[in-house]
Amino acid sequence: MIERMTQEKVWKRLFDQWIFGIFGTFVVLMLPISLLTDDLTWGVLYIACTLIPLNILYVKRYRMRLRFQPELKGLYRRQLVRDGINSAAFFLALNHQLLFTSNVAYMCVTVFIGCAMLWTLNVNKQTKQQDMEYIHFDKEAI
Repeated sequence: MIERMTQEKVWKRLFDQWIFGIFGTFVVLMLPISLLTDDLTWGVLYIACTLIPLNILYVKRYRMRLRFQPELKGLYRRQLVRDGINSAAFFLALNHQLLFTSNVAYMCVTVFIGCAMLWTLNVNKQTKQQDMEYIHFDKEAI
Protein backbone atom coordinates (compact mmCIF):
# COMPACT_ATOMS: atom_id res chain seq x y z
CA MET A 1 0.00 0.00 0.00
CA ILE A 2 2.83 2.40 0.84
CA GLU A 3 4.50 1.62 -2.48
CA ARG A 4 1.29 2.44 -4.36
CA MET A 5 0.94 5.76 -2.54
CA THR A 6 4.57 6.57 -3.33
CA GLN A 7 4.02 5.73 -7.00
CA GLU A 8 0.88 7.91 -7.07
CA LYS A 9 2.85 10.83 -5.60
CA VAL A 10 5.63 10.34 -8.17
CA TRP A 11 3.07 10.28 -10.99
CA LYS A 12 1.34 13.39 -9.62
CA ARG A 13 4.65 15.24 -9.40
CA LEU A 14 5.47 14.25 -12.99
CA PHE A 15 2.01 15.36 -14.11
CA ASP A 16 2.37 18.72 -12.33
CA GLN A 17 5.79 19.26 -13.91
CA TRP A 18 4.36 18.46 -17.33
CA ILE A 19 1.46 20.91 -16.90
CA PHE A 20 3.83 23.61 -15.63
CA GLY A 21 6.10 22.99 -18.64
CA ILE A 22 3.17 23.18 -21.06
CA PHE A 23 2.01 26.47 -19.56
CA GLY A 24 5.53 27.92 -19.46
CA THR A 25 6.25 26.95 -23.06
CA PHE A 26 2.94 28.42 -24.14
CA VAL A 27 3.62 31.75 -22.44
CA VAL A 28 7.28 32.01 -23.45
CA LEU A 29 7.14 30.54 -26.95
CA MET A 30 3.71 30.02 -28.44
CA LEU A 31 1.97 33.21 -27.32
CA PRO A 32 4.65 35.51 -28.81
CA ILE A 33 4.72 33.47 -32.04
CA SER A 34 0.94 33.66 -32.34
CA LEU A 35 0.96 37.39 -31.64
CA LEU A 36 3.80 38.12 -34.08
CA THR A 37 2.40 36.03 -36.91
CA ASP A 38 -1.22 36.96 -36.13
CA ASP A 39 -2.15 33.33 -36.75
CA LEU A 40 -3.80 31.16 -34.11
CA THR A 41 -3.24 27.86 -35.90
CA TRP A 42 0.15 27.64 -34.15
CA GLY A 43 -1.72 27.45 -30.85
CA VAL A 44 -3.98 24.69 -32.18
CA LEU A 45 -0.96 22.69 -33.31
CA TYR A 46 0.80 23.28 -30.00
CA ILE A 47 -2.18 22.12 -27.92
CA ALA A 48 -2.61 19.02 -30.09
CA CYS A 49 1.07 18.11 -29.69
CA THR A 50 1.02 18.59 -25.92
CA LEU A 51 -2.00 16.37 -25.41
CA ILE A 52 -0.25 13.32 -26.87
CA PRO A 53 2.39 13.03 -24.09
CA LEU A 54 -0.26 13.92 -21.53
CA ASN A 55 -2.29 10.90 -22.61
CA ILE A 56 0.88 8.79 -22.39
CA LEU A 57 1.09 9.86 -18.74
CA TYR A 58 -2.49 8.69 -18.26
CA VAL A 59 -1.57 5.28 -19.71
CA LYS A 60 1.41 5.07 -17.33
CA ARG A 61 -0.92 5.79 -14.40
CA TYR A 62 -3.35 3.12 -15.63
CA ARG A 63 -0.59 0.50 -15.81
CA MET A 64 0.80 1.47 -12.41
CA ARG A 65 -2.60 1.24 -10.74
CA LEU A 66 -3.37 -2.00 -12.52
CA ARG A 67 -0.17 -3.53 -11.17
CA PHE A 68 -1.24 -2.75 -7.60
CA GLN A 69 -4.96 -3.54 -7.91
CA PRO A 70 -5.71 -5.81 -10.89
CA GLU A 71 -9.21 -6.52 -9.59
CA LEU A 72 -10.19 -2.91 -10.40
CA LYS A 73 -9.19 -3.27 -14.06
CA GLY A 74 -12.60 -2.26 -15.43
CA LEU A 75 -12.76 0.86 -13.31
CA TYR A 76 -9.25 1.93 -14.23
CA ARG A 77 -9.95 1.28 -17.90
CA ARG A 78 -13.03 3.53 -17.72
CA GLN A 79 -10.89 6.18 -16.06
CA LEU A 80 -8.29 5.92 -18.84
CA VAL A 81 -10.99 6.28 -21.52
CA ARG A 82 -12.45 9.21 -19.58
CA ASP A 83 -9.05 10.93 -19.48
CA GLY A 84 -8.69 10.52 -23.24
CA ILE A 85 -12.17 11.92 -23.86
CA ASN A 86 -11.42 14.83 -21.54
CA SER A 87 -8.28 15.56 -23.56
CA ALA A 88 -10.38 15.69 -26.72
CA ALA A 89 -12.97 17.88 -24.98
CA PHE A 90 -10.22 20.20 -23.72
CA PHE A 91 -8.79 20.49 -27.24
CA LEU A 92 -12.20 21.23 -28.73
CA ALA A 93 -13.07 23.71 -25.98
CA LEU A 94 -9.95 25.75 -26.67
CA ASN A 95 -10.13 25.55 -30.45
CA HIS A 96 -13.80 25.27 -31.40
CA GLN A 97 -13.90 28.72 -32.99
CA LEU A 98 -10.97 27.89 -35.26
CA LEU A 99 -12.08 24.36 -36.10
CA PHE A 100 -15.85 24.75 -36.45
CA THR A 101 -17.73 27.60 -38.07
CA SER A 102 -21.33 26.38 -37.90
CA ASN A 103 -23.63 26.76 -34.90
CA VAL A 104 -24.59 23.07 -35.08
CA ALA A 105 -20.94 22.03 -34.66
CA TYR A 106 -20.58 24.52 -31.81
CA MET A 107 -23.60 23.04 -30.02
CA CYS A 108 -22.32 19.47 -30.56
CA VAL A 109 -18.95 20.43 -29.08
CA THR A 110 -20.66 22.09 -26.11
CA VAL A 111 -22.77 18.97 -25.46
CA PHE A 112 -19.67 16.77 -25.84
CA ILE A 113 -17.76 18.85 -23.28
CA GLY A 114 -20.69 18.80 -20.85
CA CYS A 115 -21.07 15.03 -21.13
CA ALA A 116 -17.32 14.55 -20.62
CA MET A 117 -17.47 16.65 -17.46
CA LEU A 118 -20.43 14.71 -16.06
CA TRP A 119 -18.80 11.39 -16.86
CA THR A 120 -15.60 12.58 -15.19
CA LEU A 121 -17.43 13.38 -11.98
CA ASN A 122 -19.13 9.97 -12.01
CA VAL A 123 -15.95 7.98 -12.68
CA ASN A 124 -13.97 9.95 -10.08
CA LYS A 125 -16.64 9.23 -7.49
CA GLN A 126 -16.63 5.51 -8.34
CA THR A 127 -12.83 5.35 -8.28
CA LYS A 128 -12.59 6.98 -4.87
CA GLN A 129 -15.33 4.71 -3.52
CA GLN A 130 -13.64 1.55 -4.88
CA ASP A 131 -10.23 2.65 -3.60
CA MET A 132 -11.63 3.30 -0.13
CA GLU A 133 -13.36 -0.09 -0.08
CA TYR A 134 -10.13 -1.76 -1.16
CA ILE A 135 -8.08 0.12 1.46
CA HIS A 136 -10.64 -0.78 4.16
CA PHE A 137 -10.61 -4.43 3.05
CA ASP A 138 -6.80 -4.45 2.90
CA LYS A 139 -6.51 -3.09 6.47
CA GLU A 140 -8.92 -5.74 7.78
CA ALA A 141 -6.86 -8.47 6.13
CA ILE A 142 -3.78 -7.32 8.03
